[in-house]
Amino acid sequence: MLPPGGLFLPDGLNFGPPAPPSPPAGRPQARGTDTAVDPRFSEGRASTDPLVRVTGANVGADWRAAFRRWLDQNMRYPRRAVELREQGAVRVQVRANADGTVRDVRLVGPSASPSLNFGTTFPFEGARLPSFPPPVDPNGVTIDLTVNFVLIMR
Repeated sequence: MLPPGGLFLPDGLNFGPPAPPSPPAGRPQARGTDTAVDPRFSEGRASTDPLVRVTGANVGADWRAAFRRWLDQNMRYPRRAVELREQGAVRVQVRANADGTVRDVRLVGPSASPSLNFGTTFPFEGARLPSFPPPVDPNGVTIDLTVNFVLIMR
């Protein structure tokens, strides 16, 4: 089994990767990896998140909780990065329409890992995020997001 890792957001919020594939022949299994989701995340009680900045719309706790759920459902720790035990922060800028349709995503603070960089930008390509509450800037909404990839192994 590949050692799964958690993807961390502020206030200790994290979400784990999908079920790992069967282990390749002869590969040792990792033991005791923590992939638990912080209960505050699943309850949707997110506080203001300094790693997510939104301009062009006035978003509140409901939108932020919906965005965290979207991240949980769509973003995974890249398998190759887990295999290589790569960690790091990746910053992206996402531009979206009022209905949440992503216009484009741009890597603005890459990590040293191409796998982590791709794993952060790819989920946004052609995606639809939670819609933004009015009023929304007619030029669109910009989300500046920093994702901290951290492997936790015990």
